[in-house]
Amino acid sequence: MKHLLFTTLENTKETSDLIHRLSELGYNGTVLSSTSLKHILQDENEDVPAFFSLAHYHENKFVQNTTIYFILDDKELEEVKKEIKTATNGFSSTKGGMFALPLESYEGSF
Repeated sequence: MKHLLFTTLENTKETSDLIHRLSELGYNGTVLSSTSLKHILQDENEDVPAFFSLAHYHENKFVQNTTIYFILDDKELEEVKKEIKTATNGFSSTKGGMFALPLESYEGSF
């Protein structure tokens, strides 16, 4: 069975090292920059747009995280979860989280 694994992590050296490590191990996924609602809304006095543009990245207006998703089989899922837990020291040295969903249907060449 295939699974969709999502992980969102703080942008730290450990996150960067994890991405390189997973690539070296042969895993491929999609990496996205993301921001939590908490960080967007933490200052209610600040004028925060409903949608943001690349200009906001330039202004460093939002705290960035890294979200990665993978399509993995059962064995790969456990291996990647183990790598993530190790790299983040169980999410204590790098804040974040992960979850997996079973894929009922999958087509493609991930």
